[in-house]
Amino acid sequence: MDGLLPELKGKKVATILCGGNIDTTVLGRCLERGLAADGRLLSFTVVVKDAPGGMNSLTKILTESGASIKDILHERAWLLEDVFAVRVRCMVETRNSEHTEQVKAATHYKLQTRRVYRHVRPFHRHTEWTMRKR
Repeated sequence: MDGLLPELKGKKVATILCGGNIDTTVLGRCLERGLAADGRLLSFTVVVKDAPGGMNSLTKILTESGASIKDILHERAWLLEDVFAVRVRCMVETRNSEHTEQVKAATHYKLQTRRVYRHVRPFHRHTEWTMRKR
Protein backbone atom coordinates (compact mmCIF):
# COMPACT_ATOMS: atom_id res chain seq x y z
CA MET A 1 0.00 0.00 0.00
CA ASP A 2 3.11 2.13 -0.02
CA GLY A 3 2.38 5.40 -1.78
CA LEU A 4 -1.35 4.74 -2.32
CA LEU A 5 -2.55 7.00 0.50
CA PRO A 6 -0.26 10.04 0.65
CA GLU A 7 -2.29 11.59 3.49
CA LEU A 8 -1.05 8.77 5.78
CA LYS A 9 2.65 9.33 5.03
CA GLY A 10 4.65 9.53 8.28
CA LYS A 11 1.72 8.34 10.43
CA LYS A 12 1.42 5.04 12.28
CA VAL A 13 -1.06 2.84 10.47
CA ALA A 14 -2.48 -0.55 11.47
CA THR A 15 -4.22 -2.86 9.08
CA ILE A 16 -6.97 -4.99 10.57
CA LEU A 17 -7.29 -8.49 9.22
CA CYS A 18 -10.21 -10.69 10.20
CA GLY A 19 -11.92 -13.85 9.12
CA GLY A 20 -15.48 -12.59 9.14
CA ASN A 21 -16.66 -15.71 7.39
CA ILE A 22 -15.14 -18.19 9.86
CA ASP A 23 -17.52 -20.92 10.94
CA THR A 24 -18.42 -20.60 14.63
CA THR A 25 -17.79 -24.31 15.18
CA VAL A 26 -14.26 -23.97 13.80
CA LEU A 27 -13.71 -20.86 15.92
CA GLY A 28 -14.79 -22.80 19.01
CA ARG A 29 -12.36 -25.60 18.20
CA CYS A 30 -9.54 -23.08 17.72
CA LEU A 31 -10.29 -21.46 21.08
CA GLU A 32 -10.44 -24.83 22.85
CA ARG A 33 -7.12 -25.92 21.33
CA GLY A 34 -5.63 -22.62 22.45
CA LEU A 35 -6.80 -23.25 26.02
CA ALA A 36 -5.34 -26.76 25.88
CA ALA A 37 -2.02 -25.52 24.54
CA ASP A 38 -1.97 -22.97 27.35
CA GLY A 39 -2.50 -25.70 29.98
CA ARG A 40 -5.88 -24.30 31.00
CA LEU A 41 -7.97 -27.42 30.35
CA LEU A 42 -8.07 -30.25 32.87
CA SER A 43 -9.76 -33.54 32.09
CA PHE A 44 -10.41 -36.00 34.90
CA THR A 45 -12.52 -38.95 35.92
CA VAL A 46 -13.96 -39.30 39.40
CA VAL A 47 -16.21 -41.88 41.05
CA VAL A 48 -19.02 -40.46 43.19
CA LYS A 49 -22.01 -41.92 45.00
CA ASP A 50 -24.95 -42.74 42.74
CA ALA A 51 -27.45 -41.14 45.09
CA PRO A 52 -29.14 -37.76 45.37
CA GLY A 53 -26.41 -35.21 45.99
CA GLY A 54 -23.54 -37.25 44.50
CA MET A 55 -23.11 -35.06 41.44
CA ASN A 56 -23.89 -32.00 43.55
CA SER A 57 -20.87 -32.70 45.77
CA LEU A 58 -18.61 -32.76 42.71
CA THR A 59 -20.03 -29.63 41.08
CA LYS A 60 -19.94 -27.78 44.42
CA ILE A 61 -16.20 -28.53 44.77
CA LEU A 62 -15.58 -27.31 41.22
CA THR A 63 -17.64 -24.17 41.83
CA GLU A 64 -15.83 -23.39 45.08
CA SER A 65 -12.45 -23.88 43.41
CA GLY A 66 -13.38 -21.48 40.60
CA ALA A 67 -13.15 -24.02 37.78
CA SER A 68 -15.50 -23.67 34.83
CA ILE A 69 -17.12 -26.91 33.67
CA LYS A 70 -16.71 -27.30 29.90
CA ASP A 71 -18.02 -30.85 29.60
CA ILE A 72 -19.39 -33.47 32.01
CA LEU A 73 -20.59 -37.05 31.45
CA HIS A 74 -21.63 -39.70 33.95
CA GLU A 75 -21.55 -43.43 33.27
CA ARG A 76 -23.15 -46.20 35.30
CA ALA A 77 -23.02 -49.22 33.02
CA TRP A 78 -19.24 -49.67 32.71
CA LEU A 79 -18.29 -49.06 36.33
CA LEU A 80 -17.16 -52.36 37.84
CA GLU A 81 -16.11 -51.16 41.30
CA ASP A 82 -19.42 -50.40 42.99
CA VAL A 83 -23.08 -50.73 42.02
CA PHE A 84 -23.91 -47.68 44.15
CA ALA A 85 -21.44 -45.39 42.40
CA VAL A 86 -21.19 -43.52 39.12
CA ARG A 87 -18.12 -42.58 37.10
CA VAL A 88 -18.07 -38.92 36.10
CA ARG A 89 -15.80 -37.62 33.36
CA CYS A 90 -15.20 -33.88 33.48
CA MET A 91 -13.35 -31.31 31.44
CA VAL A 92 -12.87 -28.03 33.24
CA GLU A 93 -11.27 -24.74 32.33
CA THR A 94 -8.81 -23.23 34.78
CA ARG A 95 -7.07 -19.85 34.94
CA ASN A 96 -3.50 -21.20 34.76
CA SER A 97 -1.34 -24.18 35.80
CA GLU A 98 -1.32 -23.09 39.46
CA HIS A 99 -5.12 -23.00 39.46
CA THR A 100 -5.13 -26.44 37.83
CA GLU A 101 -3.11 -27.82 40.76
CA GLN A 102 -5.55 -26.18 43.21
CA VAL A 103 -8.53 -27.82 41.48
CA LYS A 104 -6.79 -31.21 41.56
CA ALA A 105 -5.98 -30.84 45.26
CA ALA A 106 -9.54 -29.76 46.12
CA THR A 107 -11.18 -32.71 44.35
CA HIS A 108 -8.68 -35.19 45.83
CA TYR A 109 -9.02 -33.86 49.37
CA LYS A 110 -12.80 -33.43 49.44
CA LEU A 111 -13.94 -36.50 47.50
CA GLN A 112 -11.31 -38.95 48.80
CA THR A 113 -11.78 -41.40 45.98
CA ARG A 114 -9.87 -42.69 42.95
CA ARG A 115 -9.31 -40.09 40.26
CA VAL A 116 -7.37 -39.93 37.05
CA TYR A 117 -6.29 -36.45 35.98
CA ARG A 118 -4.75 -35.32 32.77
CA HIS A 119 -3.84 -32.02 31.24
CA VAL A 120 -5.28 -31.83 27.77
CA ARG A 121 -2.55 -30.70 25.42
CA PRO A 122 -2.85 -31.16 21.67
CA PHE A 123 0.01 -32.92 19.90
CA HIS A 124 1.47 -34.16 23.21
CA ARG A 125 0.97 -37.32 25.22
CA HIS A 126 -1.51 -36.78 28.03
CA THR A 127 0.04 -36.47 31.46
CA GLU A 128 -1.91 -38.61 33.90
CA TRP A 129 -2.01 -38.84 37.68
CA THR A 130 -3.78 -41.61 39.54
CA MET A 131 -4.81 -41.27 43.16
CA ARG A 132 -6.13 -44.19 45.15
CA LYS A 133 -8.82 -44.28 47.82
CA ARG A 134 -7.50 -43.44 51.29
